[in-house]
Amino acid sequence: MNEVDTRLTNGAVPVSGGAAVSWQAVWSTYLPALILALGTGIALPAIPTLAKSFDVSFGVASGVVTAFLIGNLAATIPSGWLIDRFGRRSVMIGGPLLTAVTALLVVFSHTFPQLIVLRFFNGFAAQMWVMGRLASISQDATTAQRGRLVSWMFGMDNTGKLAGPVLGGFIASEWGTSAPFVAYAVLALLALLTASLGARNGVRKSTTGKEAPAPRVRRTMSLREIILPRLVYFGVTFFAGLTRGPVQADLLHLYAAFEYHLGPAQIGYLATGAALLSWPIGFIAGWMMDRFGRKRTMVPGFVGVAFSMTALAVSAFAQLSLHWYVVLFFIGVGLQALTGGSVQTVGADVAPPQARGTFLGLWRFTGQGGASLSPIIFALLADQVNYGSSFLFTAGAAAAVAFLLIRHVPETRDAG
Repeated sequence: MNEVDTRLTNGAVPVSGGAAVSWQAVWSTYLPALILALGTGIALPAIPTLAKSFDVSFGVASGVVTAFLIGNLAATIPSGWLIDRFGRRSVMIGGPLLTAVTALLVVFSHTFPQLIVLRFFNGFAAQMWVMGRLASISQDATTAQRGRLVSWMFGMDNTGKLAGPVLGGFIASEWGTSAPFVAYAVLALLALLTASLGARNGVRKSTTGKEAPAPRVRRTMSLREIILPRLVYFGVTFFAGLTRGPVQADLLHLYAAFEYHLGPAQIGYLATGAALLSWPIGFIAGWMMDRFGRKRTMVPGFVGVAFSMTALAVSAFAQLSLHWYVVLFFIGVGLQALTGGSVQTVGADVAPPQARGTFLGLWRFTGQGGASLSPIIFALLADQVNYGSSFLFTAGAAAAVAFLLIRHVPETRDAG
């Protein structure tokens, strides 16, 4: 059993005064996540209208979405380096501050390239805050708390994005297209306030509740030392990214539009139903990971995703009715929600104390790289082969995650 396996099995992690349900967790994690996601959701309805106002084609206008995703991906490794170099508090504060600045500058953008650049830095800023919080949870939380802290943080993110678009549409219709971005900036500053109050830069606490000096560890690790002992975990996050990518990119809605000729209203009902279904499951998954262990939650989830995607492939090959698709769609979305925050929790579990930020940067880059690559593969298979092969590709990625977890990843245990 290697160093990483021993740390997972024995639960040899620092004990924090901040439990998964506490005022510290609310102020430092849940509330900022909710506020930032609410701001993102408020700005969402105005983005297509703003892009269209520059009189560009649909393909060019889609750059406002792509630029955000690229910025999100580009920030992973630099944010990790910044955490190791300057501390996670500076990154958690810098993320919302940069978000507020870019949101305000969007109001004054006069050209489409300016908007693209600002959207890139908006995505960069969003990743900075997430990276800082993951590093904080990795260091300060026990194994028995991390599942809930990570999953519930992303659950707050989903809550804000569910409520934000309706509010954003109202704001834009009443005060103009630029108004949602002003609201976004104000909310980012509010999140900055709550995050700065709750953020700490690395103070550890002993089991007695008193501050304890950080253990003496090497300040740097080579990439070889960071990656090789944890290579299987990078495989888990990569294949998990391949699994969730098509769902996150809404390609299943695109499939429904082409295959079943669904209109915007019908797809809207599916999207809203999926969001409402996923919301409570994400919170339940966090509790399950801490109560029963990571593998006991993740393996059934990814095996279920593999079977549901295979069933969707069968429905595509057999050209089954819309009713079958809707049932299988909701089953697949629910199982995806069960696995949502689990991979990030595992990353927080195995992050090395000597290079926590760098590891999490590489970890997030690998997972999001898979999530960015899979929609391209899914679309190519659908176009060049058939829809069924696209679903089988997603099923294979989910099965690969389950295999790696079963064969190579130990169950997480807490010492207490």
